[in-house]
Amino acid sequence: MRSRSWALLLLAAGCSRCGAKPAASALELLPPHPGGAVVAAPLGVLAQHLSALADRAVSLPGGDQIGDGRRALAAQLGFDPLTRDGLLAAGLDPERGAALALLAGPDRPDWIAALPVAKSDAFLATVQRLAERSGFAPAAQQPQGARVYEGRGRRMAVAVIRGFGVLARTADPAASVAEADARPPGQSLTRDPGLDGARKRLGAQDLIFWAPAGSGLPPRLTSRTLPGDAALSLQAAEQGIALRMFAQLPQAQAQEVQAALPGGGASLVELLPPEAPVRGRLGIAPARLLESLRGNPELGPLLARLHGADAEAFASVAPGVAVALMLAKGANLGQAVDYGFDWRVRSPFETVQLVALAEVRDRQRLLRALEQVGKELPALGARVGRSGDDFQVSYPAGKGARFGVREIEGKPIAYLMGGPLRPDELRRTPRAAELPSAVLYADAGAALRVDFGKLAASLRALPQDAYGSGPQAYVSRSFVSQVIEPLRTVRLMLSAEAFPDRLGATLDVELSAP
Repeated sequence: MRSRSWALLLLAAGCSRCGAKPAASALELLPPHPGGAVVAAPLGVLAQHLSALADRAVSLPGGDQIGDGRRALAAQLGFDPLTRDGLLAAGLDPERGAALALLAGPDRPDWIAALPVAKSDAFLATVQRLAERSGFAPAAQQPQGARVYEGRGRRMAVAVIRGFGVLARTADPAASVAEADARPPGQSLTRDPGLDGARKRLGAQDLIFWAPAGSGLPPRLTSRTLPGDAALSLQAAEQGIALRMFAQLPQAQAQEVQAALPGGGASLVELLPPEAPVRGRLGIAPARLLESLRGNPELGPLLARLHGADAEAFASVAPGVAVALMLAKGANLGQAVDYGFDWRVRSPFETVQLVALAEVRDRQRLLRALEQVGKELPALGARVGRSGDDFQVSYPAGKGARFGVREIEGKPIAYLMGGPLRPDELRRTPRAAELPSAVLYADAGAALRVDFGKLAASLRALPQDAYGSGPQAYVSRSFVSQVIEPLRTVRLMLSAEAFPDRLGATLDVELSAP
């Protein structure tokens, strides 16, 4: 009887506004200038996309946990949020979108959400059930027009307003709900120019997360405040996930980022081995790239002993380095299990093939720098053999890198290679047809592509004795069969680009059919 009484009260709270004109969108009910916001596509579309993605992800390592988690969530909620019927059962409208505003709270962010409602009684009953399962109970004092719950030292209010279920977890949630009811559309989040600009820039997406400049929310995650608006979008599908991000920057900072990420190297990507599972274009300014390498705790001390020859070499090449990593021909996985990739114990180039290419700006300056590097390496315990403009390093653990300058199609190209592949074996291959690879062949910014299918194919091509014997074979075969093979349907594409007013980045996770 007590539960029925609360349901009737909730229904009365929701129906008190039944005659009001429906809101055009969830944003009309949310306050302007919040610390952040989340905007969702129509719930039915979002559910369809996430459901298709979850079904495809079941084939990945740990994918069975996704299916189990979905079933557990549906049992906990009392409905499946990834189906149209489940949304309707909860009283939600699959045809319209939802939104949430984040507000800076004293200890953790407060929030106000607006969800599209199809049936007020079913929605309010769903909220009541979930609130009670989460440890909330109806407050002793109930204001008019909303239902308030208390629990865990927090208060939450709910009401159905102009076709949307408004939930607020703030210091005074009943007042927040009342403000939503009285808020004119022109004084709502609908008119926020920052959020509107982010939505136009990112386009139609399943979810958009937005934070304005100076937001009080990011400092909870990082010590830095946002110098400008930032947004992240998510688009899901059976084929994978696409993430898009941008962060607005002040002019001086944007110019600094552009100088550090000028792009380049697109013409070199086609020279990389097409079978390489990892291919990238690092459009980073050479000086910044060297600075990053010097900051490495292992490489830094070694580079410092080159007495500036490394700086001369990097100053002689153009921005944009094309890089590829792949399994070396003749790799022995059993030995890799024993020795790992500690280059001081055994050369990693017995297992991994590295190719790094850069366009040369000043050939003579670069060759002088490389010659100086060759002279300094013996002091580090390495031997250097030179043949023309080609340098080969060897050291007690095995063969090291090979570096130098080669004429390729009439242009001097600097190379750094490790493994059995030789510079004269590089051949230009046609650009890959798949769309996610397109950013690899553009000069702007930087891009990296990881294809686990190509890695799995190269492992399958190894002879049986490459896996070693005894415990070696068990570990190496288990890793390949339980991790790499299930991941063969996964491809990742990461890119970043600097603009005059912002920094943009993308991450595509592509899942092909098993």
